[in-house]
Amino acid sequence: MSSAAEPPAPRTDRAAKKPRTRRRTGTYAAADERRRLILETAIVHFAHKGYHNASTQKIAADVGISTTGLMHHFGSKQELLRAVLEARDNQAFEQFFHRLDPAEPDPVELFRLIAEQTRFNVTQPGLMQMYALLAAEAGSDDHPAHAYFRERYERIITIIAKAIDHGVASKILVPGTDGRAVAHEMLAVADGYQIQWALTDGTFDFHTAHLTYLDSLCRRLTTDHTGIASR
Repeated sequence: MSSAAEPPAPRTDRAAKKPRTRRRTGTYAAADERRRLILETAIVHFAHKGYHNASTQKIAADVGISTTGLMHHFGSKQELLRAVLEARDNQAFEQFFHRLDPAEPDPVELFRLIAEQTRFNVTQPGLMQMYALLAAEAGSDDHPAHAYFRERYERIITIIAKAIDHGVASKILVPGTDGRAVAHEMLAVADGYQIQWALTDGTFDFHTAHLTYLDSLCRRLTTDHTGIASR
């Protein structure tokens, strides 16, 4: 990474003034609210139509702005998709996973945080449906979200595997537990349940099924065989 340019030397004459801070009110607050509304509307369209069939013209119309106005906030459809996915990841980190110690991640705490995220996700059916559809679409390497999902899966697998390996080293988990194998299993179960939820129009009880699985996994892997609610 290149170093930042050296800042200019401060002025010492009496004419120098303190820099004014801009509060995000008025035009700025309106722009933030408009971006938020665009993202929320895009989630609905991506969830129902997928990326390729979603129309920026229709997204803009539902927001009540022109396509040009939408492109003022997001320069392209691909940039809009990236912003939607990044916003979701940032929300998950801020609400849940910032509590996990990055140096010594507790696997049981990780299971609990995933359970908390599941409870939240079922209150956001549009997001769940969007992820289920986009993840399936992104299997094609020419899809704009292909690299995102590939990197996201590897990132999640690495995080889970690190927590599992730390749990084994700390004698919290059964010796010999393969961290990456467990991570792949957890993602397969979560995705499989989510697909079933999407195919049944939300009638499949994803919440109960996933929490039951996480508790069973915790009992299977911990040396004292207790679940996520017992520790």
